[in-house]
Amino acid sequence: MINENLMIELIHKDKIRADNYISVLLILSYCGFLLFFRLEWLLSMLVYPLVALFFYGIIKIINGNNKRNRGNVGNLNRILLGVVSIIFSTLMLNFILRQPNVTLQTIINLTAFPLMIVGIAGIIKGSIIKNYSLKYCNINIVIGIMTIVVCILAFLSPAIIPQDFILIHTITLSITLLVNILGRAALYLSEYGLSLLHIRNFILFFYITSDYLNFIDPEGNAILEKIK
Repeated sequence: MINENLMIELIHKDKIRADNYISVLLILSYCGFLLFFRLEWLLSMLVYPLVALFFYGIIKIINGNNKRNRGNVGNLNRILLGVVSIIFSTLMLNFILRQPNVTLQTIINLTAFPLMIVGIAGIIKGSIIKNYSLKYCNINIVIGIMTIVVCILAFLSPAIIPQDFILIHTITLSITLLVNILGRAALYLSEYGLSLLHIRNFILFFYITSDYLNFIDPEGNAILEKIK
């Protein structure tokens, strides 16, 4: 157990405030999603949990192959659970998204909605949380604004973009998602004075966003402790 007298826990009131704003925004946005995109709203009840299950399976496989866990009795169970989760979620998503009433535009809308929330969250975090680097706060605000614009264009694409060019919009959303992941990683790592230019630091980003408590010891080293 980490001695809390010797560690500074990196949980600030402005982080909690930002998360509260994002939670309220998510609820309100989901209500708006129901009003304007009823089919997508109904599909999201199945699609979003299945996507989460897919990534849960990936995390379980990674944990099972982690050097720290090698030799543990539960390793094989973790890997098997991960494989089953990935296969089940993939098959179910393939079945749901291949239904006759599910078009490419429907899939784009399902992708654009959570991505827009991610963009808005980037603006909120960049504006409210002060212990991140000002440089990366500003970058995330700009990325958030660009993300919102891209997602709005995605929602409106049937009216402004010919059907033949919808695939281009799908690629644009994918690139926007990647930019958001890199921008958020750089933002979170800046709290520790770390740079995303070192690829190994990118792994730390996943620990920061998972069920780990983050501390700084008296010597300035980042310490991770698994939440029980």
